[in-house]
Amino acid sequence: MRHADHPSMRTKAVARITANAFGVEKPPVCRFLDNNRKSFIDILEARDNPDRALISYATVGLSEHPLLHDGKEYGAGVELLGVCRSESQSFGNVLATAAFCIINSSWFCAPGIIFPKVISVHDTPMRNIYFAYPFLWQDAFVSRSLHERTVAWLLAVPVTDAETELASRFGPAELERQLAGAGIDLFDLNRDSIV
Repeated sequence: MRHADHPSMRTKAVARITANAFGVEKPPVCRFLDNNRKSFIDILEARDNPDRALISYATVGLSEHPLLHDGKEYGAGVELLGVCRSESQSFGNVLATAAFCIINSSWFCAPGIIFPKVISVHDTPMRNIYFAYPFLWQDAFVSRSLHERTVAWLLAVPVTDAETELASRFGPAELERQLAGAGIDLFDLNRDSIV
């Protein structure tokens, strides 16, 4: 891992691509530390994106860490995206927690994967994160080669335990179908479960 004050060329490219996709020239970036203060992840924030009253978040530099699958390094690095309503300003913490699951615990992340129990916001039925293609920004976050590594972006969608169980029993495609058909606000951490 590179020194915290010297981001790699890849990390700089990720930050530039993300800022351009979010339509902000110099977005604020906040550094999150894990509980042991050994690992960090930077989270970029863009208000009123992709629409008014929404905040978009993105990891910057997660792709510097190896993504492991069955104990072997996967052929790409990953960056995470998330969106929530402006009144729920703790989603940067959620994205950081998911990032530390990858950095510190070698959790594998891909479309259709669910990270359980990474949302610790009180008074919300949302507890888990479902990863999907980042469809909210057209093709701005397509996978691409950046400085000798393929980087992929994934959208972190909050889901309930019951929705997680649905995906476990019937597959991620069925969960996505039901979420799309329910007409719910995916960005509201206080929404009702569709199951």
